[in-house]
Amino acid sequence: MPPRPPPGEERADEGLIPLTGQSAPPPTPASPPHVPQSWRESEAYQVLMRIPLAGVSNMFSSALTNPVDVIKVRQQLRTSSAQPGTVWAIASRLVRTEGPLALTRGMLAGVMRESIYGTIRLGTYEFWKTTWRRVSGGRLDEKGLTLKVMSALTSAVVGASLANPTDLVKIRMQAPYPPGAPPPYRNTLHAFSSVYHEGGGTLAGGLRSLWRGTAPTVARGIVISVSQIVGYDQCKQSLKMGFGWGEGLRLHLAASLFAGLFCSITSNPVDVVKVRIMNDKTRQYRSIAHCVSTIVRTEGPTAFYKGFMMCWARLGSHTVITYLIFERLRMWAGVRPM
Repeated sequence: MPPRPPPGEERADEGLIPLTGQSAPPPTPASPPHVPQSWRESEAYQVLMRIPLAGVSNMFSSALTNPVDVIKVRQQLRTSSAQPGTVWAIASRLVRTEGPLALTRGMLAGVMRESIYGTIRLGTYEFWKTTWRRVSGGRLDEKGLTLKVMSALTSAVVGASLANPTDLVKIRMQAPYPPGAPPPYRNTLHAFSSVYHEGGGTLAGGLRSLWRGTAPTVARGIVISVSQIVGYDQCKQSLKMGFGWGEGLRLHLAASLFAGLFCSITSNPVDVVKVRIMNDKTRQYRSIAHCVSTIVRTEGPTAFYKGFMMCWARLGSHTVITYLIFERLRMWAGVRPM
């Protein structure tokens, strides 16, 4: 038995591995990766929860701004300068001839549209940002415009394509009809059925009728998503980095006001073309180019900004309401801010 060292004497071999064949002490385990403290912190929860929260925000905004949307559609369908075109003239004539409930026309179709279109384009925007950045191998800057535009474009194409029938029915139900005549559609289901049967009763023809105007719908969706979602995202980033603003009502309101104005300016011309084609029951327009040339020839270039004030009133308020609700719901649900 080896002698014990004198008290207080330091052992130079303390902690060294003995050479007597004894096993070495087990290595210290590596620090485990970060594990979310709660299931709300998991990436799956963050991704999945953004989708229904975006849908609820857009659906509520659509229902609330529907009266403004009806007047905007009536303005954009006005093809003659002899017809009254001011907001007050259109609104008063609408209420007088069709009743106050006419301002709710297309509300259900509009909410159905947002349950698909708004849910996908806003709810999957951040998912596409993560996906495109991963596909690029990290070369796309997370705060750069290129990544944001690509993500908004992708979500808009998917959402607008799938939601086209609901958009078409909404416009048909909001369009004017001859005074004294009954409304062309009894309800939303009847409108879907009528549009489907415009295709001649065949499945292919019915689907073509329901997806009529998809190209301008997708084009408008891209323009709105890039200007609205990217505008909101970029404005938030600039205000936080440049002025030190933190998350809260002031930041969300300022960013959404900017995004609402920007997307109204960029989308109104595309919106006019989309509304004209979707309401074209007699197939007057052969294509988007034919519709554009007809408008320029018969009404002039300024016709592309018909209904702009109502477009701004509707899209601007829709944007503000959507993002204020969206950010608040995210906070309540434990989802990180946009």
